[in-house]
Formats: sequence, C-alpha cells, structure tokens
Amino acid sequence: MSRAILISTTSWLCAVALLASATSVCAQTADTAPPNILVIIGDDMGVETLGRFGIGEEPATTPTLDALADRGIIFTNTWSQAMCSPARATMLTGRYGFRTGVGSPTGRDTAAGPLPDPPELPANVLEAPRPVADGMGGGVVAFAGVGWGLTDAEIALPEALAARTDVSYDKAAFGKWHLADNRNGWQDHPNRVGFDHFSGLISCCAESYFGWIHLENGSFSHRMGYAESDKVDDVIAWLGDPTERDEPWFVWLAFNSPHTPFHLPPADLLQNDYTEIASVGDIMPNNGLVFRAMIEAMDTEIGRLLEHIGPEVLANTYVIFIGDNGTDNRVITAPFQSGRGKGSLYNGGIHVPLLVAGPGVTPGSASDALTNASDLYATILEIAGVELSEAVPEDVHVDSVSLVPYFSDPQRDSIREWIYADRFLTDEGVESGSYTIRDQRFKLLVNEGTEEFYDLQADPRENSNLLSGELSGQETVALHALRARISELHDSETD
Repeated sequence: MSRAILISTTSWLCAVALLASATSVCAQTADTAPPNILVIIGDDMGVETLGRFGIGEEPATTPTLDALADRGIIFTNTWSQAMCSPARATMLTGRYGFRTGVGSPTGRDTAAGPLPDPPELPANVLEAPRPVADGMGGGVVAFAGVGWGLTDAEIALPEALAARTDVSYDKAAFGKWHLADNRNGWQDHPNRVGFDHFSGLISCCAESYFGWIHLENGSFSHRMGYAESDKVDDVIAWLGDPTERDEPWFVWLAFNSPHTPFHLPPADLLQNDYTEIASVGDIMPNNGLVFRAMIEAMDTEIGRLLEHIGPEVLANTYVIFIGDNGTDNRVITAPFQSGRGKGSLYNGGIHVPLLVAGPGVTPGSASDALTNASDLYATILEIAGVELSEAVPEDVHVDSVSLVPYFSDPQRDSIREWIYADRFLTDEGVESGSYTIRDQRFKLLVNEGTEEFYDLQADPRENSNLLSGELSGQETVALHALRARISELHDSETD
C-alpha cells in the first residue's frame, strides 16, 4: 500500500470513528447549548459524483462523505441553480434567482471590482490552464453581459441569524464567495452581509489551485500552496480549540473543488493511485480522472476538519454538504450527458447531492422528498432557533422550506409539491431567460421561450419531450398546472 493511500485510509477511519462517537453522545449535549452549524459546498458537483446517491456510474472515492451519510440523511431529489453565483445567492437568502436578480455568474465585465495581479506559479504545477472565459460548464452555455451580485436589500443568512437576541452566533465564511460586485462593496461584501470573518476568494475561481489572489476581511494578498488545504487550515485557525469556544458558531465553507482548473492534487490527499498522470500535458486527456482526484482531495480535507472539531463538539454540530450545481460538461458522466450539465436546466445541471448530519437526524436515512437549495435558509434558521418571521420582513417573499421535519421522519410525505430553478441575465430578467419546475412526476422546462415537458417517472433522463407528440389527459392536466404555477410564482414578486 502506498504512503498516500495509507494516510487517506487512516484519515477515513478517524472520520468514521469521530462521526460514530458524535452520534452516540448527541442525546447528552444537544439540549444543553445551541448547536453549531457547518455548511460545506462542493463546486460543480452534480448528484452523480457521490456514490451514496446511487446515480453515477463513476463516482469519486469519498470515505468522509460516506461516513457523514451513514451518520445522517441524504436528500435524493434536490435541485439547485445551474451555476455558481445563482446557487450561492439562493442558499444565502432562501429566495429564487428571479427575486434576488442573481441569474448568472457575478462579478464579471464591468460589474467586477479591482484585483491585484495573480502570483507567479511554480514551474512543476500539474494543472491544466483554465481558459479566460471558462466557468460556464465547458463553453456549452455562455453569457454576454454584466453579472451582478446580491443587492444590499437581501437579508443573508448571517444577518438573519442575528435575529435571535438571546444567543450570539460567531459567523465566518471561507473559500469561494462569487457574489460581490462594484455596487455591493466588492472585497467588503462578505463582511457587509454579516460574516464576522471572511477568508477566501472574492471572485469565481482561483487562477490556480497552487497560487491565487486571497482575500481576508477586505485585504488582498497572494497565497501559495494547495488552495483546498489552505481553506481548511483557515477554518481550523479560526475555530481554535472548538471545546473552548464560548458561543455557537456558523461556518460557511465553500470549496473551489472540483471546479476548473483541472489539476492533480497533492498525493497524500488521494485515496487512489494517479501516478500515471505525470505531467501537465497529461492533464487534458485525463480530465475525468483528475476531476475525481480533486473530489477525493476535498473529501480528505473535510475529514481533517471534522477530526479537528472532534467528537465532543460534533455531537452538537449540524454538518450540511451540498453541491452548488451540476457537473462541468467536460467531465460529466453517465447517466447524464455533455451539454446537459452545468449551465443547463436539465437534471444534469441542477440535480445536486445534499446530506445533513447532526443531533436528532436519523442515521443512515434517505428522503426522496422534493427539496431545493433555497431550503438551507429556513433549515439553518430553525436549527439555530430563529423564527423566520422575526428575521425577515413580512413583505419579503421567502421560498425556503425547512428540512428539519425530515430529520426524525425521513419517510414523511414531501412538504413541497414542486421545486423550481432558473437562469437568466440580470439586465434582461427571467422571462427572457430559462426556468423550470417539477412536481413529483412531471417537469416543465422553458428554454429561452421554448417549452419542453417530461415525465420524470417514465423518463428520468429527459430523453423524450412529451410536447413532440399527443398528450394524454393526465399529461395535459399536469402541463397546465405547472404553467399556472410558474405564472403565479413569477407574478408573486410584483404583488
């Protein structure tokens, strides 16, 4: 067994032991103090990338996330947005894209604020160059124009958490932000929305995973090393000794992995042997391999963070893992297909993994309820003991539904009757873009004015557009109902 595989296996066993210990002592600590909350985001990770969801044919090796699933609940029918910024905006506000105005990647073109020049990279970096216009999922979906971030009017999660006056959460965000622009404070934006501490990347992507422009509480600098290890180092440094913290904490940890640029991570973070990929020239034809390696390295670093938090604190900590959108079209695998991944509103672009572990969550459970990335908002507020009505004014439409009822009753009926996603240019609005909605069986997709209609029960991979033939009575009723729901939803923002 190689040294890299031995280290990874040891980390995995430690993570399993810690998670098991945390489950066993939940009853002793869950009622004594407000719980901590750790949100972890994987970048460009569709549902097929994690083996526990049973969809992908080539999932990555993820012992830490597998152990987390064993301890908690997986949600098998979760939609997010099609791209990075809209997904993050939805999670942080509990509101759909057409409400926040974030329908495409932010901080581009004239919307972006100033950045220092990137650092000079070491000569031995095993990394494929990322095209300047990349980030749209392999060039399949492209946008021209300005992408704006969250406006100051939005009430982000850290601000909402402050509505509970008897408990003060320490709030910190690490990693990729991608919601700032030159209207909302640019490098100060993460702190302006309520995070006490921010350390990470203000824009879309690292210039390289081995050297990047870093932002910490409004100040830019250069950092070298391995970006995903650096993020976890920062979280660990901020937490200090978790057993000695006086206040509960909310940590938002947004990895860049496995977003481009594709690269080979340090060998001691990997569960498998990738020594055949020996040079920069080998990266491009092996994108699928290095993509899985990137997920493996992230999984190892998550295990290191959980080990630092330790069983005593984990016993009263909710850990939430979610993918922000579907997989990059260059590396997406069956059953999804290239061109229907990231950037699209087909399931390959918006169906993401979601799992939750923590006090009171039924271990090793799964729910097929309809869930949405926006649901993190109401879920986290309920976990923290914050009343939604006290955190958000009555005239603000919140689309989020708390997932807490599923924690103890995974098989309960779906609270939601439908889920929704959209994609558009801020300057043009959702009606000029694309949007989709589904109920338990049928899905309506409006692709820039062209309707498509699918029976997801009979055709889960969306191969047969029902509108190309004659609809049955049941299909006609479902189509009209989804059209009406879309109209009602979009009209609700102008009420």
